[in-house]
Amino acid sequence: MYKFKLSLLALAMVASTEVMAASADEIQVYDEAINKKGELNVDIHMNYINSGINIPDYVGEMPAHHSFRITPEFAYGFTNNLEGGLYIPVLRGGDGNWYSELARVRLKYIGDNREQGLYWGINFELGPCAIRTCEQRWNLETRPILGYKTDDWNLTVNPIVGLALSGNSHIPGFSPAFKVSRRATDKTWLNIEHYSDFGNTNQMRSISQETYLTADTEVLGHDINIGVGHGWTGESNNWIVKTIFNIPL
Repeated sequence: MYKFKLSLLALAMVASTEVMAASADEIQVYDEAINKKGELNVDIHMNYINSGINIPDYVGEMPAHHSFRITPEFAYGFTNNLEGGLYIPVLRGGDGNWYSELARVRLKYIGDNREQGLYWGINFELGPCAIRTCEQRWNLETRPILGYKTDDWNLTVNPIVGLALSGNSHIPGFSPAFKVSRRATDKTWLNIEHYSDFGNTNQMRSISQETYLTADTEVLGHDINIGVGHGWTGESNNWIVKTIFNIPL
């Protein structure tokens, strides 16, 4: 197991050479949550950009303004520490048409200490996406997971780095995210989530900064994350509504 952990960290260092284009189909900070061995479920990610960017950043990009995304994410626990996932994102553009955004896979590892105190893990995502939402076709994302949990608080940071596997640009980039959670009831946590994009590391700047007020709770026996976000820079989406709904299979 020790060699396996070292291998994961080494792979992260190799793969962490460029951030993917921001993937609006998944607005989520990863914490200590992971499926147990043999568990299968699907998270339904949905978000709507009520007021967003309406000018393409590159030729072929579809502006985010008035777009709606729905993404089933299937997840299976290979062990109590290792989980695989499959995303099948779908986009309804501001033009009213529906588009397939292809698919990507992920692999997540979470260490044993997940109940109290410090926890850590790492997540890799690999797959293609359409030119409508990604400038490069193939991308690999590396997402370290670092957190601290008590009975009433959960603080999590994802210093996200990625790699464009296609195209000519292979410059490292950085898109960190964090989540501060406070327990409100036995089944409900209130959260502040923040997502940043600092662009390529050779010329880092504050491109996108979006903050969300969210809640993690349970509805009819299903876990749900729901909230609203606001962007703070000219290159951020202005108002976004998002939810993640879990269905055990």
